[in-house]
Amino acid sequence: MTIETFSPISTTDHPKSDPIYRQIAQQINQLILNGTLTSGEKLPTHRALADHLSVTVGTVTRAYAEAERQGLVEARIGAGTFVSQANKPNWVYNYSETPPTDGCNFGYNIPPQLDRADMLTQAMQTLSQDPQRLNQLMLYQDPQGIAAHRQLVAQWLQQKSIAIDAERMHFTSGGQHAAQLALSAFCHSGDTVLVESVSYPGFLSLAKQQQVTVKSVEMDAEGMIPASLDKACQLYQPRLIYCTPTLQNPTTVTMSEQRRRDILAVCQQHQVLIIEDDVNGLMPTHRPSPLVNLESEQVIHIGGLSKCLAPGLRLGYIQVPTRHQKRLNMALHNHSLMISPLLSALACELIQQGDADRILQQIRHDIAARQRLVAHYLSAFTLAHDSASFHVWLTLPEYWRLSDFVSAAEQAKVTVKSAELFTPPGCTTPPAVRLAISAPVNHQQLEQGLQLLGELLRTDPVSDFPL
Repeated sequence: MTIETFSPISTTDHPKSDPIYRQIAQQINQLILNGTLTSGEKLPTHRALADHLSVTVGTVTRAYAEAERQGLVEARIGAGTFVSQANKPNWVYNYSETPPTDGCNFGYNIPPQLDRADMLTQAMQTLSQDPQRLNQLMLYQDPQGIAAHRQLVAQWLQQKSIAIDAERMHFTSGGQHAAQLALSAFCHSGDTVLVESVSYPGFLSLAKQQQVTVKSVEMDAEGMIPASLDKACQLYQPRLIYCTPTLQNPTTVTMSEQRRRDILAVCQQHQVLIIEDDVNGLMPTHRPSPLVNLESEQVIHIGGLSKCLAPGLRLGYIQVPTRHQKRLNMALHNHSLMISPLLSALACELIQQGDADRILQQIRHDIAARQRLVAHYLSAFTLAHDSASFHVWLTLPEYWRLSDFVSAAEQAKVTVKSAELFTPPGCTTPPAVRLAISAPVNHQQLEQGLQLLGELLRTDPVSDFPL
């Protein structure tokens, strides 16, 4: 593409309500639609395009920001602005991805497949024995959820060292819905949210859907780096910060308590709220204090029962600072009026029966055993993993290109998730894949998949001979 592709900007052919920067963004959109600009192509520098169009550099900067907000382009630090990848893989959960019986699916962080039929039967029978209560559950309720249910769930979480206040928590339809509520309640189109340099794809997808700009913050072995967060806050003036302090997805990193305090100090300095995604927080038997325990008025805390109890319940929770309670209540009401009281009642029965604790212990035991198998088969390679984590982060050997490895794994009937899915717009994709070791239906299938991956990792992709 040459810079002459861009047409001169008219100040008379468009209404006054159509600013110049939006006209430039519209040109970018049209050039992409007609194929003049192709996926991954680099756009002119701000200065060069400004000189060509006889506008200010600031106007081009706003135009590129508008195009990025629309998902048309992505800015890469130190490299320039590029047309967004049209064929980037998506993150929609799809059961059709399940491979044949001779393969292995490491695709998604689903809980191990345990037998939950008896406990659910008992919980439903208990509910059915009280017709008056059951009828009450069939009525409209407050968007926040039934007070007695919130009290019981909050008490259970407090026993797990999570400082949730029953008066402030809201039930949600899972953790993903909690994240969506946080974005819709606190962000407007065009706002910026900061995330880790590799982040949960479900959140990146939500941000894109709501036209929220995502910018990344560097990470190290303890997660988000406070100094980098401080610089990003100064540069982007974000509306929110999103991170997963415990068993981060995809890296498995857990922040130390001091790192958590340092991150909160930066948030307080810049007066910005932080979303603490604690969806994996119940998995470790011991972990540093959640952010919400350290400074609840700076934290939007979200979590759920999908990983530790049953994903089919679709019961999550969110707690925001006290001053934002009404805002959250209105957002939830606008989303769904309320969360099913029948599901929250069922979860409460499972907690009261002791089944929630029993299932959590079973999952912990199973995941620890799976992680031991990972260490046995893949210890020769660069792995980030934790005995309580549903996934591992595998950095590929230098002789493997990321796209080639993912394709080769698919040919071997092994499903893995490329680092590309976890990389925010404009960031360099690391040569790594995430393996959801919780996904295989049993340990035998897990071992089979690990063996296939080990053989693949030891194979030179050029010569096709084992190294």
